[in-house]
Amino acid sequence: MTAHPFVILYVEDNDLIRESFAEMLASPERQVVCVADGAAAREALRQQNVNLLMTDINLPDGSGLDVAREALRQNPKMPVIVCSGQDLRDVTQLLGPTAHPLRKPFELHELEALLERLAQ
Repeated sequence: MTAHPFVILYVEDNDLIRESFAEMLASPERQVVCVADGAAAREALRQQNVNLLMTDINLPDGSGLDVAREALRQNPKMPVIVCSGQDLRDVTQLLGPTAHPLRKPFELHELEALLERLAQ
């Protein structure tokens, strides 16, 4: 991992999923900042030095894609993971080379492998 701690902004409106994955992903090398909607994500992007954005596509106040676009405007090199039950390969290609789809449901080891690759 490059920066210490490596800060992941995780945007997920489902409390149980958000809290469970945050607990599983946190480590001495990683800090997970969790928020439940787009407004809180935008605020976190302004306040935190975020190294990676992981967002659900459907948020209570809009689309995770809008959050991803805003994050990439601030930092075009930021890795972005967009999560959905839908196939998002075409959509993430439009976001650019640092965007990656992750189809729900996914296994923790899939997410860990992707995070390790993107945190290089």
